[in-house]
Amino acid sequence: MHDLKMMYGVYLRVGMFSSLIIVILVFLFVPYAEPKPYKLKAEVITMVEEITAEIEKYEEPPPKERPKVAVEAESEVIEEAVETIATTEFQEDLIRTIPTGPEIEIVPYYKVEVKPKPIYNPIPKYPELAKQAGIEGTTVIKMLVDIDGTVSEVKILKSSGNQMLDQAALVAAKQSKFTPAKQRDKFVRVWVSRPFRFLLN
Repeated sequence: MHDLKMMYGVYLRVGMFSSLIIVILVFLFVPYAEPKPYKLKAEVITMVEEITAEIEKYEEPPPKERPKVAVEAESEVIEEAVETIATTEFQEDLIRTIPTGPEIEIVPYYKVEVKPKPIYNPIPKYPELAKQAGIEGTTVIKMLVDIDGTVSEVKILKSSGNQMLDQAALVAAKQSKFTPAKQRDKFVRVWVSRPFRFLLN
């Protein structure tokens, strides 16, 4: 028993070496069995059918007749038509307006001798959606007062932060009316600013 324990390592190495040699000899001398190809039990017949498509020939529509050239009317008919038309006189009545072109000077507000005074300051319509949402704010509008006291141009100087309130303020500012500004006894344009406050009660 004592001898077997001492020789255990030797027997293990000899066994592994001999098994390795046996495996190598099997690969070298045992012939390779090549698998046979699979054969179908029944032959499969493939049929190819040629399909030809013929395009039907349609008859072209007949060409449309071109419109005939207008025939000149006889002179007698023209003379009769002219006689039936009564002569009328038309005078164009032009409404003269105060010129509002770019040639009119725009003077800064602090330089104007006669300041424009507000005649009509409309209250902007509170947008319904902004009212329901509880949105408040103040929009400062810059207005260009023309020589006839009307507002010809509006700009947002300070936004309220809400587009609906700003739009309502622009509409109201456009409808404003002022007394015209004067500089050296001449009517001039001038920029004025006005805050539009939107507050809920």
